[in-house]
Amino acid sequence: MIALLSWAVSSPPGSSPDDDYHMASIWCGTAAPTDLCAETGSPEERVLPADVLDAASCFAFDPDAAASCALDEDGTRVSTRGNWNGEAYPPVYYAVTHLLAGGDLSVSVVLIRAVNVLIYVGSLAALFVLTPRAGRSPLIWGALITSIPLGMFIVASVNPSSWAVTSASTLWIAVWGFHSQRGVRKVLLAVLTVVLVVLGAGARGDSAAYAVLALIAGSVLAFRRDKRYLLELLLPVGLIAASAALFLSAGQSAVVGGATVVENQTYTFTELLFINLKQLPQLLVGFLGTWGLGWLDTYMPGIVWVLAMTVFGGVLFWGLGRGDGRKWLALAGVGAGVIAVPLYILMHDGVVVGNGVQPRYVFPLIIMFAGIAVFGHREPSLGLNRLQLTVVAISLAVANSVALHVNLRRYVTGLDVVGINLDRDVEWWWNAPISPLGLWVLGSVAFAALLGLLLSLAWPRRRAIALEEADDEYAAPAPARATEVER
Repeated sequence: MIALLSWAVSSPPGSSPDDDYHMASIWCGTAAPTDLCAETGSPEERVLPADVLDAASCFAFDPDAAASCALDEDGTRVSTRGNWNGEAYPPVYYAVTHLLAGGDLSVSVVLIRAVNVLIYVGSLAALFVLTPRAGRSPLIWGALITSIPLGMFIVASVNPSSWAVTSASTLWIAVWGFHSQRGVRKVLLAVLTVVLVVLGAGARGDSAAYAVLALIAGSVLAFRRDKRYLLELLLPVGLIAASAALFLSAGQSAVVGGATVVENQTYTFTELLFINLKQLPQLLVGFLGTWGLGWLDTYMPGIVWVLAMTVFGGVLFWGLGRGDGRKWLALAGVGAGVIAVPLYILMHDGVVVGNGVQPRYVFPLIIMFAGIAVFGHREPSLGLNRLQLTVVAISLAVANSVALHVNLRRYVTGLDVVGINLDRDVEWWWNAPISPLGLWVLGSVAFAALLGLLLSLAWPRRRAIALEEADDEYAAPAPARATEVER
């Protein structure tokens, strides 16, 4: 909570992708007009507070500009950019977060971000308690190795993708746990599964499609040949039908538009497909820091994405060392979605990688893929030894700390200012008792403490190490010692 809340206040209102659209949609989250959002004579227009519409006006797309925009806190402006005009997104997220919006932009944004963080951490914690032990390791590992930097940033934002990430991180495990548990925990997991479907499908149209994949994957992992399993399938099958209906009814078909699109007027279909296939990995690993955060203008240094990518790739590869047919089938299905979804959007809209489609669109599927990849390992450590676990923890702690520092620097002074001291030459900051440097230290220490706690829980005990060594000795016996005659 502390680590994510540090990210939540590391950037100003308007700093997450398309925040002008999403904040306007939140302020106009109800069908009836309110003091926060008034109607005009045109159904495409709404009257909103000027600071909601102009929060990012002075720094979006300019990494050297601090977030010191001169905002009109009392004036209003007319806008056509919001979910009321075309309903590109499902209305649930905007209706819920509208309850937290108010006259003070900064307070409202921080409150929405904090609630999104609470939903994420609460969902992880609930599943950790309710699911069998076998589900805890993939739940935590899948969320952890995909969290830096995009996961930390997007969960702690007002972007609907926050709920999409929460749903993708947890729904498949909730379904598997529902099939695996009995009694009260089974009932609670059924309720949680429904809530997570609503959470994802109510935030983004594509997240409804991802919910279908998660429901199928969780059910495949829990497959059994008995009548009870067939009865249990009624829940995921019903939710799959509901998610499919929500997806088909959402106007958000390609999630591509605006100033980020560069239409293809050069390549044939075959040439465009060939280019996108070659460059697709560049898009898929963008969540690790190879793409910019925010308005795609906050670029991470190599130490962030190299460490994050090393941990992600290493743990993913290690996780593939154990599994059965159910795991491989579920993994193949989600893996196909990871490739097919962005490729379809790119080809449908005639753009190449780098234009239009952003890593956050496919990010929820990658979290799901990572969790399923490590599924089946009995030990919390996944079988990694103490040195390997230590390298993972240190790498993630350093990557998070540097990424948080860069994100703070981007808005406090702009990236044209360098140096570790964030309290020097401050151009923007909250009216808060903690300074930018203090927040960076707090967030870095909190995340490192979390990793330390998880490391202590996963730390291989001596008995486990002895058993592993015994297994190794049995698998590859040492050469026999020479007899006295041979000597």
